[in-house]
Amino acid sequence: MKKNFLVFLSILGLSVQLLRAQSDSYGTWTSIGIEKKMHKWNFGVETELRTINYMNRISRGSISLSSDYSILKQLKVGIGYQLMNNWDEKYWNYQIRNRFNVSSTGKLKWNNFSFALREKLQVTLKDESNRIKSNGNIDTYKINPEWIWRNRMQIAYNIPHCRITPAFSVESFYQLNNPDGNKFDNMRYTLSFDYKINKKNSVNIYGLINNKLNSDETTGKHILGLGYVFSF
Repeated sequence: MKKNFLVFLSILGLSVQLLRAQSDSYGTWTSIGIEKKMHKWNFGVETELRTINYMNRISRGSISLSSDYSILKQLKVGIGYQLMNNWDEKYWNYQIRNRFNVSSTGKLKWNNFSFALREKLQVTLKDESNRIKSNGNIDTYKINPEWIWRNRMQIAYNIPHCRITPAFSVESFYQLNNPDGNKFDNMRYTLSFDYKINKKNSVNIYGLINNKLNSDETTGKHILGLGYVFSF
């Protein structure tokens, strides 16, 4: 266990150094979650904090609720809700957003590898009350509510006799109700390492490239993330 923990700390230190080299595009995502498993059901609650420009500004704080049901051993479906307080770069203030989603996840194993495909439909309702122009009018969003289809493929490798599980994933974000024409809005690439402390406690460290395809904004493009989950 001591050896595995030292490997985990080494990965964390290396990730910090690599991401610090990315200047103002660096950000952090940290989360704490609780999961309850009941037969084929799994219920969860999670709180998350995101920063941009290293850790100089909080870009988003949120709390989310989720539930999923295993139809088969290799297939599960889920629903979720997320309440977010989101930083608006243009108006230099925070705004509330409500997000709902439904998803399905299929998973296959081959030797020590596991492959997972997740399809998620999400809708985000944006509060526009704080987006006030100089003339007093509300600056409305072009897309509100915003409908997005997310598609994620993940490959993980179960290292024999090791508490660390590395994984790599690619996720696309496709617009569904853009009045100017739907297109891919974001691509996300994630390299992660799960460390299972014991049956109830686990942590996840990951490096993430958040590539916004329709924006020149680079703030928060390179992310170092750390999550903790308590399961019972």
